[in-house]
Order: sequence, then C-alpha cells, then structure tokens
Amino acid sequence: MVTADSRKGFSLIEMIVAAVLLSGAVVTICAIGNRSLGGVKLNRENETAWQLLDRQLALIDYIGVEQFMEAGQTEGSFGDDDEGGTVYYWSSNITEGEADNIYRVDMLVSWSAGGRAGQVSAATVFNGTGSTQLSSDSGESAPSSDNREGEGGSGTR
Repeated sequence: MVTADSRKGFSLIEMIVAAVLLSGAVVTICAIGNRSLGGVKLNRENETAWQLLDRQLALIDYIGVEQFMEAGQTEGSFGDDDEGGTVYYWSSNITEGEADNIYRVDMLVSWSAGGRAGQVSAATVFNGTGSTQLSSDSGESAPSSDNREGEGGSGTR
C-alpha cells in the first residue's frame, strides 16, 4: 500500500497552477513587447513628420517666402499610398508681419496610420528674401559676358 508520505512528484492541481502562472507570465511579456513596438512605430512616425516639416521650412527659407507664395503651393503630401506606407500631408499658412519684409509661417504636418491620426506643427518668422538671391544694395553683381578690350584675356569674366 502506498501512503501519501511516500509519493514523490507533483499533483495534477500543482501542475495546472504552475502552467497557468507560466502562461500568464508569457502573455504579460508579449503584451509589454507589443506595446513597446507600437511606441517605437509612433515615435518613428513622429520623427519623420518633424523631419518633413523641417525640410519644408528649410525650402521656404532657401527660396524666400515671397517666391514661395508666388509659386502658390501652400499644401502637399509626402509618401506613397500605393506602397502601403504612411502618407504625410503638409500645409502652410503665411501671414505678413507688422514690419516690412517679415512673414510669419505656420507649418502643419499630419498623418494617419493604423487607425491613429497624428500631427506636428511649428511657427517661425522669416524675412522676405531667400538665400538664393543677391541683395541689390550689397554691391555684388552676377558675372557678365561683355567683351572688354585691353584686359588681356578672352574678354569674358
């Protein structure tokens, strides 16, 4: 006859409790990992939106606010929806400031991915001229191709 004191091992109930605890721990770890990956994706989308916003503001600064307004494109999109990627939409609102040749630029980049919508915005102030133009009062001029005699060269500068 076998007594309860002489048996070695675990009972069925102890095994079921251990399996439930182990599976609960695995599910918890997987949920934490999934949430962490979702946060990484959201951070990547946010960082991409800031980079695109910065790129648009740099373009406006480079060509000049007045030339940007003359072009007439105050909104657009980045990305390709055909590839299943995230499409970022940008829009700008440019208002003339109180001082001459000063403009306030409000830029907004928005996107929608995975049922979540996000947006980033920035506001800055630019002067009207871009860095691609030479100021007329600086005394600099573009090279000319007029022929000058007596300079000892081909005549072009």
